Amino acid sequence: MRFAPPPAMRVDDRVGGLNQISVRSYNERLIMSLLRQHGQLSRMELGQRSGLSAQTISVIVRALERDELVVLGDAQRGRVGPPTTPLSLRADGAFSIGVKIGMKSTDLVLIDFLGQVQHRIGYIYDFPDSDLIFDRLATDLETLRSAIAPAHRSRLTGIGIAVPEGIENLDLTDMSDAAARRWAEVDFEARVGAIAGMDVHIQNDVTAAAGAEMIFGAARQLNDFAYFFVGGTTSCRLALGHRIYAGKRFINQTITSLSDLYADLAPTDRDAGNAIWRGDTTWPDFGPAQSAWIKRCATDLTDAITALSSFVDIRMVIIDGRVPRPIADALRDQVADHLTTHFADVTVQGGTIGSFSKAVGAAALCLHSRYMVENSLLSL
Repeated sequence: MRFAPPPAMRVDDRVGGLNQISVRSYNERLIMSLLRQHGQLSRMELGQRSGLSAQTISVIVRALERDELVVLGDAQRGRVGPPTTPLSLRADGAFSIGVKIGMKSTDLVLIDFLGQVQHRIGYIYDFPDSDLIFDRLATDLETLRSAIAPAHRSRLTGIGIAVPEGIENLDLTDMSDAAARRWAEVDFEARVGAIAGMDVHIQNDVTAAAGAEMIFGAARQLNDFAYFFVGGTTSCRLALGHRIYAGKRFINQTITSLSDLYADLAPTDRDAGNAIWRGDTTWPDFGPAQSAWIKRCATDLTDAITALSSFVDIRMVIIDGRVPRPIADALRDQVADHLTTHFADVTVQGGTIGSFSKAVGAAALCLHSRYMVENSLLSL
């Protein structure tokens, strides 16, 4: 399976733009990447951070305004010199669809240019049957497309797909051999492209989730951090110098996951336990099983962070997952408490994207490919 490279997440200040007419597209991407990273910047600040001339900045900004990709804010007065007008990306300037295909659930999201989820569709299943998933996809994609205002539907940039590692090599005893074998034969780009008639990008699901946090979330201003996603399995991604690395290269251990919590629930709680796979914002009260699971997961996360810290200087850890915000906060707080004694300089922070960050990260691939500057990030 051919994965797309993870998106360029952050742009170094003074990256140095190019002024030739032949690379104007690069300069436009550079300006939009800087606005993505910083939120709002004036023309003067854009020039300082990009290295482009004032004239070039003015030409680019006018073009981006014309194409309704940026919007001017209110003039800021009360300073020395003339008032400055901040620019920011326009939310309805572009849209993208992200699809997360998982072992227990599929999520589809429509996001705008700022990464805000405008519409979501999700469903769960016992086993991931590819035929059933793709049978639904055409209807679901049209539902998401219809959620965009008619005048803006031409701004839909493409579809990103996030899939777990090894989905093409499923060996599930509870699935028929034929159903498992179909995954090995799936050409995601061709099949989804034929359904949607649009560009399709594919990425590993946890890498996509880390990418969503770097583009739209708490890591927009970070150079280096460790990212943990608590899902059906719990996985790590390490970002160093704006590059995302797969956690399995660094951590040779199994971290407590949602599959463990689901297995711990009494048989009578299994129906309520489906809230786990749906990504609900609240869970039923799972009682002692939930408390014990949080404690066990926090301990495993602490051990993983400790293992990373033995050879990488980690100062920021972001923990997110397919869990309600109070559960994510409890995990964060317990991990932070565990680390206080030996790693007082490590900050533990909750993710800001949440349960559907894999789908959001998949959608971000499309926006990146068309509007953001490349930073030579690699997924290893």
